[in-house]
Amino acid sequence: MLQDRSVVAGLNTALNEADVVGLRVYWPGRTVRLLLHVLALPEEGPADPDTRRALIFTGVSQLRVLLRTDRSNSRDYGRAITLADADDADRFLASVGWSNPMYGWTFVDDPQLTQDWPEEVSFSLTSPNGPAEGPDTHTLYWFCECGRAEPGGDIGYCIEGDIRFERLEVERADGSAVPLTAFIAAGVRWWEAFNATDPRVSPEAQQSQSPSPAWT
Repeated sequence: MLQDRSVVAGLNTALNEADVVGLRVYWPGRTVRLLLHVLALPEEGPADPDTRRALIFTGVSQLRVLLRTDRSNSRDYGRAITLADADDADRFLASVGWSNPMYGWTFVDDPQLTQDWPEEVSFSLTSPNGPAEGPDTHTLYWFCECGRAEPGGDIGYCIEGDIRFERLEVERADGSAVPLTAFIAAGVRWWEAFNATDPRVSPEAQQSQSPSPAWT
């Protein structure tokens, strides 16, 4: 399905302003779950009150994560901070005191998004056959600009990831499947409504909406 450029464009739109809050990896099964809060609007009625969605990547041949301190607002990052494994990355995401959503409108199959990465990343996993190539292989780039209180004061960080995969599925937090086309449509619909000043996604509507349940 991701060979279709319109699907990729829709997925990029649906992921814009998504919050990355967790990374769960089952490497023997080459499976990665990226836990998000997303913007989603049904065809009728208000915005979805439960914004939790999991992107499930299978056939993963490479996973890379880069964690660095964010020393200014001009992408002046420090050196890669070593992470022991994916669980360590997940624990870091759970520890942050504040975070900003992804932005940029492009996350899928764009090698330029990681071209400025240092040679040494925080941790990586690669299948025995190496990173896969070919028309059925895709990449997804994600990031989270965030921070937390530490003994020396508040510290800003940027954690980024790059997943090379073959298949993508979506689930709600309760494990129920969301067709990829439906996930894309709900995200595209939200942005179309926002650009059309639909009152369902107005600043007032967003402020009055109860917080989404948290991932556990």
